[in-house]
Amino acid sequence: MTPTNLLAPQDILWKIIESYGHDPGEVFSRVGLTREMLFKQGARIAHQTLRHLWDETTTLIKDPCLGLRAARFWHPSYFNALGYAWLASSTLREALSRFERYIKVLTQDINVGLDDTPDGLTFTMSGALENPVRMDFCLATMMAMCRLNFGPNLAPVGVHFIHPEPACSEKYFAFFKGPVYFDAANDCLILKTKDADQRLPGGNPHLAQINDRIIIRYLASLSNDDIVHRTQTAIIDLLPSGNVSDEKVARKLYLSERSLQRKLQQTGTSFRRLLDTTRAELAKQYIQDPGVDLTEIAFLLGFSEHSSFSRAYKRWTGQTPSASRRAAVHI
Repeated sequence: MTPTNLLAPQDILWKIIESYGHDPGEVFSRVGLTREMLFKQGARIAHQTLRHLWDETTTLIKDPCLGLRAARFWHPSYFNALGYAWLASSTLREALSRFERYIKVLTQDINVGLDDTPDGLTFTMSGALENPVRMDFCLATMMAMCRLNFGPNLAPVGVHFIHPEPACSEKYFAFFKGPVYFDAANDCLILKTKDADQRLPGGNPHLAQINDRIIIRYLASLSNDDIVHRTQTAIIDLLPSGNVSDEKVARKLYLSERSLQRKLQQTGTSFRRLLDTTRAELAKQYIQDPGVDLTEIAFLLGFSEHSSFSRAYKRWTGQTPSASRRAAVHI
C-alpha cells in the first residue's frame, strides 16, 4: 500500500511559502494540489506527491532554515483529533506517547520513538525524509506543540539533526533555546524528565479519551485490513456495557470468532492482550481526573466489581487506583 500523509498540515507549508513573498498556489499546482483540497476533512496525499512538493519548495526558496518557520503557523486543527487529544494530555510524556501511538494519522512514511535515556525523555523521528528541511519542519513543529502545552519558556536538553550544520545555524539555537547538534546519529528532541512529567493545567482525560476514540476510528477507516485498530474501536465502544468478549467484538466487526482470532494472531497479538492494554491505557487517563470517582472508572472499563478493577490496575502500574489518584491530585 502506498504511504500517505494527512493533507491538512500541508497548509503550514502553504503559509511558509507565502511568508517568503511567493505565490504558494503556483507551487502546489505543480504537484496537482489546490488550497481547497487542503480543507477536505481527512484528505490524504501520497508520499511521492509530498516529496515533490517539498522539492519544489526548496528549489524556489533557498533558505536552509525555512523549516523552522513551521512553528509560526502550526495549529492543533491541522492534526485532526490528534491535535486536540494532544492539547488535552495531562503531561508532555502523555502527549508524546499519544503522538507516538497515533503517528499514522499524520504520516505513514515517518516513524517515531519515545525512550527514557540518561539525558532525559528522548523523542526520535526517522523515515523517508529525503529532504532534510522537512525534518526541521517536523522537529520545530514538535517543539511548538510542547510549548503550547507547557509554556513558551520550555527549553530542551538538546536537539539533534542528522543533516550538516547550515550557514544559518544561529536561528536553530535562537528558536530551540537549547543545545543543537548537527551531523548527529539521529533526529531527536530531548526533554528534561521533570518537564516531561510535570502536570499540565490544560490536561483533560475525558476530552483526550474522546479524541482518542475518533483517532482510532479514523485509523481503522484508512484500511479495512487494520484489524488491531478496528478491534480496539469495538472494545472501547463495548466496554461500558460490561462483559466484553471476543464473540461480541467479532460480531460487531462482521467476523467469526475464529477469523478474528486468526487475524489478530497474524499481527502478533490476541483479543485478550488488546482488551487488557486498552483498559490499562484508559484507566491511566481516567485516574488523572479527580472528577471521575474510582467506582465509575471501574464501570467505564467494563469491570463488574471495583475489587476486580483494583487488582487489574495494580498489575498494570504496581499501584492501587487510590494511591495513583492521590499522587495525581498532589502533582
